[in-house]
Amino acid sequence: MKVDVDIRAHIDADAHLQREINHALSATADGLAVSGDLRLVRILTRTLAPSWTEHVSFQEEVIFPIAAARHGGSTKKSIALLRADHDNLSHQHTEIGSVLQDLLDGHATDLDRLSATLRATMALRRSHFLLDAELHTSLPAPYTSKERAFCVHWMKTRPRARFPLSLLRDGGHSIPRGPGRVH
Repeated sequence: MKVDVDIRAHIDADAHLQREINHALSATADGLAVSGDLRLVRILTRTLAPSWTEHVSFQEEVIFPIAAARHGGSTKKSIALLRADHDNLSHQHTEIGSVLQDLLDGHATDLDRLSATLRATMALRRSHFLLDAELHTSLPAPYTSKERAFCVHWMKTRPRARFPLSLLRDGGHSIPRGPGRVH
């Protein structure tokens, strides 16, 4: 049976989405004190946790098994560190989502603390994605049919309408990355 899936495209799409979310976290942290525009906060409350769930699932069900099969014990430390990050960041994302929802609901929110939490989370995410990139470079294509089958199985078990990259785009423009008002 021929399995036709581009694992590298999934890796690249996930990396792109996570970079966009990092930009959204940064723009939110920068704009908290100067903007009453909560559009980006609404987007993050809807996307942060689901995108992370997809990222973790893709790594656990596709990338880690491929890395372990190709490199055995030499990837154990990296995979263990990534799994620890997955847990830590899942907790951070849950906390951030809750505080952002409180902000949207008009509840009093310590904006300085939220900004610091967003920045600490971004630092952990950046560190995680650097380690991700190292692991991904150890998995050059071509992928075997068995490896592609991991990805096909993962895709089939995902909810329909998997997480779209375009969700964080507005009219084809990326999320603003500079300080100041977020439009």
